[in-house]
Amino acid sequence: MIRFEKRSKSYLFAHYLWIVFRVLVAGAVLFGAIYLVFLGLGSNYTFHWEEAIQFLPFFNQGLLVTLQIAILGAILAVFLGIAVALLRLSPWGVVRDLAGAYVHTFRNLPFLVVLLLFFFGLGKAIKILPFEFLGQTYRPQFIWGVLALGVYESSYLGETFRAGIESVHKAQVEAARSLGMKYFQVLRYVVLPQAFRVILPPLTGTLIALIKESSLLYLISVQELTEAARQLAIPSRPYFFEFYTILACYYLAMVVPLSLLSNWLESRLGISRASKKVKDHG
Repeated sequence: MIRFEKRSKSYLFAHYLWIVFRVLVAGAVLFGAIYLVFLGLGSNYTFHWEEAIQFLPFFNQGLLVTLQIAILGAILAVFLGIAVALLRLSPWGVVRDLAGAYVHTFRNLPFLVVLLLFFFGLGKAIKILPFEFLGQTYRPQFIWGVLALGVYESSYLGETFRAGIESVHKAQVEAARSLGMKYFQVLRYVVLPQAFRVILPPLTGTLIALIKESSLLYLISVQELTEAARQLAIPSRPYFFEFYTILACYYLAMVVPLSLLSNWLESRLGISRASKKVKDHG
């Protein structure tokens, strides 16, 4: 048994090394192909890698904003997702229907539409003033972007949490209630700890989705990573290929490790993609 576990761990390690290798090779091939295309444009285009790399501090500022957006959006999505899941499991049909309408509405809308509705719709009706926190100023665009991301992703996480809660056998819930435990005590001590193994891998997928979707916040002038590249790529500084290649590398550096972590958690916790009740959209 011990020998089998060692072989299994060795196999998983080799498997993930192979995935990393494939990602690196695919990235190198893609970069090389684009590079050759630019070379084929003639002598009119000259690469400026040394000049472009000098702007990495500006990219790093955008990276910090992107990470803030993803983390805050994930926290909001988790709390809203738990609430949606509990409402979906409510004994009252009207409550279940309302929660279901919430889920299906946001899951069937593109995130860009949700973002524009929040910023140009709710943003006009509800005024949010800029405020400072820990020495940093947060503008209304940032707040509405985080709210839009959190609400949008909560519609996916709500189904994930519901699937995790339903994976716990009802007999265990009934046994806990027979011992005098209240509803939220049963959730905290019996249901959620067991549902965690089903919920955890999709959570990493949600963080991946938040990182990628945060790139659309440049449309409402949030100073995140994509907006940093857009501001740098101006006609007077024609390093478009270099800047957007650096941008792609930043996103790959964030997303690829999270994707590998999600795959590792699925294999570690014994969750196969075929058996997942909720399809990961990230």
